[in-house]
Amino acid sequence: MTDRSRNRLEGALPRLSDYLKRNAERDPNHPAFIYHDKEISYGEFLNNSRKFARFLMKIGVQKGDRLGYLMNGRPEFMTFYMAASMVGAIIVGMGTRHTPHEMKYVLNNSEASYVLTLYSLGEVANYQERLAAALPECPSVKQVWVVGGPAELPGAITWEEIMSEDYLEYEEALAERESQVEPDDGLLIVYTSGTTGQPKGAVLTHRSVISQSLVLIDEFGAPTGITPNDRFLHHVPVNHVSGATELGASPIIAGATQVIIDQFHPVVSLEQMEKHKVTIFAGVPTMFVMQFNLPNFKDYDLSSVRFCMVGGAMAPKDILTKMKEITPYCCNPMGMTETSGLITYTDIGASVENLNKTVGKVAPEFEMKIVDKDRKEVPPGTPGEIAYRGPSLMKEYFRMPEATAAAFDEEGWFYSGDAGYIDENGDLCLVGRIKEMYITGGENVYPAEIEEYISRYPGVALVAVLPVPHEVMGEVGRAYIVPKPGAQLDPDAIQEYLKEYLAPYKIPRQYVFRDSFPMTPLGKIEKKLLRQEIEKEFANQ
Repeated sequence: MTDRSRNRLEGALPRLSDYLKRNAERDPNHPAFIYHDKEISYGEFLNNSRKFARFLMKIGVQKGDRLGYLMNGRPEFMTFYMAASMVGAIIVGMGTRHTPHEMKYVLNNSEASYVLTLYSLGEVANYQERLAAALPECPSVKQVWVVGGPAELPGAITWEEIMSEDYLEYEEALAERESQVEPDDGLLIVYTSGTTGQPKGAVLTHRSVISQSLVLIDEFGAPTGITPNDRFLHHVPVNHVSGATELGASPIIAGATQVIIDQFHPVVSLEQMEKHKVTIFAGVPTMFVMQFNLPNFKDYDLSSVRFCMVGGAMAPKDILTKMKEITPYCCNPMGMTETSGLITYTDIGASVENLNKTVGKVAPEFEMKIVDKDRKEVPPGTPGEIAYRGPSLMKEYFRMPEATAAAFDEEGWFYSGDAGYIDENGDLCLVGRIKEMYITGGENVYPAEIEEYISRYPGVALVAVLPVPHEVMGEVGRAYIVPKPGAQLDPDAIQEYLKEYLAPYKIPRQYVFRDSFPMTPLGKIEKKLLRQEIEKEFANQ
């Protein structure tokens, strides 16, 4: 049973890779991964990680250097992740659906020196083509490493080429470097955005990721917590905290097994859960909807599943009810990039009503408060901005001191930009997003970023992007546009234009053209009135 009265961070190891070593020593033959039905043991995982770490030492990677990646959660990524942990490098994620424009921003902002990339995934036949469009304007990148296919970019080499040598002459140097890596050193940078639309790189440390994971390990897998006998389904993007920390680092720290699929698909996920007896499944509501809507869903044997987590958006009651039919132990937690992942958890065995209304209580290892616009704490029941403090918080926004200073106060509180209140049971209830972010199919979308590109389109005078409800995706974007006088705008043409700059999930699905917008006295678009229109439109749906 989860014991929230004890300090679950006591005895934490200093580096993420230390847990890999511990697990390999305890049981080297225990499976760390099952990928394409092949098992990879913790012993093999450690050996591969140390080999790659020695390669990093050979090419001169220094502590604090940034290493970019364009990957999913396959074993090569996990090996890269642990090797970077060993040498003190910081990994920097790009989304597999990002455009060259978005990749270029991440690589230049982080000044990444190397990039690990997939050859292909899903509809993308060759990621090197996208990188080829970005890299000419990324002077910091020295070389690209290719997984799953031939190296075609100038100077690029394949994963197989790298792993064909042992680099044993660098073992002593690696051991010395490991001893220099501290808990508060950066481990990974996860890019998020604020209302300005400018992506910010949240620097997560060994301490922050380990702290989040140790609590998650105890909260998940009720009533015993996660053990080495558990099997996670890993199916989410690893440029998010969900893939890099919650479903990436946490199973490694627990010594559990990750059943990895290349990307989420309802049929593939259920087949793998049944075949490999997955015990823990976590996803956004959209994923559960897609699974439950399969006509043969009940034909799958999910009796091994003992814990389900739904997050990223509030799940409807019918989805929660169906989850409860799989296992009584379901959780609706909340987290964010800047907290290294989850930080609040609903109680073990919480009712459907509770799961539908709240995201639970903050873990006692961390602190949370609700504040007003002056950052003064408000009483329970009063909505305000949610603030957090504790060891899982990010270190900073990378090379953005002003943004970092605006997010933290002098006492170490981080102000999330999300709004909520504490109910009569001490649970956190969400009421909105101060920063206007919305979630479509589990992906965070920031209107300001989209508005910036639409405003550049010829003939657009004003634009406002807001979310509208969607039965499968949760929310999708709607762009309200005021054309310039005489302009004839075509929604299809705008969508085609946006494909050059934005990942598909960011592109609005709906377009509404107006003669004018309601404006504030300061000349800003009065989005509140547009939101009220949307609420009225969908009130009876």
